[in-house]
Amino acid sequence: MFIPDPAVVQRAGGKVEWVKPKGPQHIVQQYWIFCWLGSNAFSKQKRIFDQVLACSRQLGSLAIVWRRYDADRKSIEEFRAKYLRGPVTIPIEEWNSHHHLLEQVVVDTESFFWFANRLLTNVALTLNYFLKKVRKSSIPKGERIQSHASLVKSEMLKQLPSELQTTALKLDKEVASFRNERVEHDIEFWLRENTKSVHELGMSAAPEAALHLEWSDRSLSEIWISLHDYLTDVAKIIGSEISKA
Repeated sequence: MFIPDPAVVQRAGGKVEWVKPKGPQHIVQQYWIFCWLGSNAFSKQKRIFDQVLACSRQLGSLAIVWRRYDADRKSIEEFRAKYLRGPVTIPIEEWNSHHHLLEQVVVDTESFFWFANRLLTNVALTLNYFLKKVRKSSIPKGERIQSHASLVKSEMLKQLPSELQTTALKLDKEVASFRNERVEHDIEFWLRENTKSVHELGMSAAPEAALHLEWSDRSLSEIWISLHDYLTDVAKIIGSEISKA
C-alpha cells in the first residue's frame, strides 16, 4: 500500500509542523490541528475536542475538492495550449471533453465555497460554545451565533485577539459573503457574459472558472491556507484556556 510522505507532522510536546510547503495539494491523513488543544482536552472538554477534530476533517474534504479543481484546471490549460493558439482542427471528442471539464470546474468552485463556508460556520459554533461555557464570557442576552456571518457581526467577535478578528472579517468577505450573496442567491452573477477572464491562468475560455477572482484577489489554494491558519489559531486559543483549567 502506498503511504505518501508526510506533509504535516506532530513533534514531541504536541508541536505541529508543516515539513512541506503548506497547501491543499498534499494528501494528508490528519492535519493534527486538534493537538493544539493540549493533552487534557479530550478528558476536560471532549465536546470541543470533537468539534475541532470535525473541523480538521472538513479542512481535509476541502483539500480534496481543491485537488480535483486544480487537476481539471491544468487539463483546461493543456487543451488551450494544444488547440487554441492558432488555426487547428479540434476532434469532436476532445471538444466535448473540454466543455465537460469547464462545467466540472464551475461545480468544483461552488463546492469549494460551500465546504469552506460550512467549515467557518462550525468554527463559529465551536467559538460560541467555548466563550459561553468554558471562558464564561459576558455575552449580550439573546445574542446567538448560527454561522460565521453572524459571528463577525456579533459582540462575541470582540472577545477574540485583534489578529484573529482581522482574519475572521477577511474570510467573511472572501468566503461566507461570496457563497451566501453570489454563489447561493445571485443567478445573474452566473449567467452574465461579461465576467472577468483570467488569461494567465488559461481560463479565458471559461470565465465561470474564475468567478471568485472578481470577489477576491487570491487563489483558492491561498484561501485554503488562510482557513487552515484560522482554525489552527482558534485551536491554540482554546487550548491555552483549557490548560489553565
